[in-house]
Amino acid sequence: MTPTRLKRPLLAALMSAALALPALAGVDTAAQALLPEANRDSGKLLVVVSLAYPPMEYTDAGSEELKGFDIDLAREIAARLGLEPEFANVEFPQLIPQVVTGRSEMIISAFSDKVERQAQLDFIDYFNTGNVFYSTAEHRDEIKDEKDLCGKTIAVATGTSWVTWAEEVGKANCPADNLYNVIQIPTQAEHIMQINQGRAQASVIGVEGLADLEINEPGAFYQIGAAGDPNPYGMAFEKSNTALRDAVLAALNGMMADGTYKEIVDRYHLGVGAVDEFVINGATE
Repeated sequence: MTPTRLKRPLLAALMSAALALPALAGVDTAAQALLPEANRDSGKLLVVVSLAYPPMEYTDAGSEELKGFDIDLAREIAARLGLEPEFANVEFPQLIPQVVTGRSEMIISAFSDKVERQAQLDFIDYFNTGNVFYSTAEHRDEIKDEKDLCGKTIAVATGTSWVTWAEEVGKANCPADNLYNVIQIPTQAEHIMQINQGRAQASVIGVEGLADLEINEPGAFYQIGAAGDPNPYGMAFEKSNTALRDAVLAALNGMMADGTYKEIVDRYHLGVGAVDEFVINGATE
């Protein structure tokens, strides 16, 4: 986030979801009945993501086909609502502006439900995560825990809640004159490049992202210290768009009931963060 799995090109701003896809369910008429008039008229669900963070949202090298847990969930939700999903890709800090200005209608992009974000957005929490520091195996003897990161450079995804978390962990573990040097860089692939080039010594990732790295490159990366800041990822909607939120929630509940949610979870080996129920604005911090 190196060969094939990690070097994934960014896409143009607007992408259509119409390539080789898993089979989708039929329309859930009860959920569809909850849709706002705007979606009924357009026949579309405008979804925004921020590439690339496998296994949640990514493309393979040389391809523009969107893949990932979030992508498959969004496609399934749209199918059950009788809508065509249209995906926009933006830099992570632009996710909220993209929705509150009406250019997109739903964020699904490993996007944490946070209390401060609930002032502008409503969330449907659909996956539980936690933050971890990680590095390449070459650093295993040098960096064993959070204290060993004092004075080191840590590459973190731009504009994410990981930035504040890394800074807070540094303050809790290091003297004031030897804190973590947290630098913000957009993508996981770039973080790993920074580590490989010696410009950074570690990065931050969700537990699901580190599990994906281990599946695809066994032994190449390792976790530093313990996971922290357990929090839910949420699908996010502009605060007043409660009709679309409720329609999506109804579709999700149908997916939970018939086993489709678990099927998609298992497709990406993400049982570590699967939820038992979908909650609106479940974050408390």
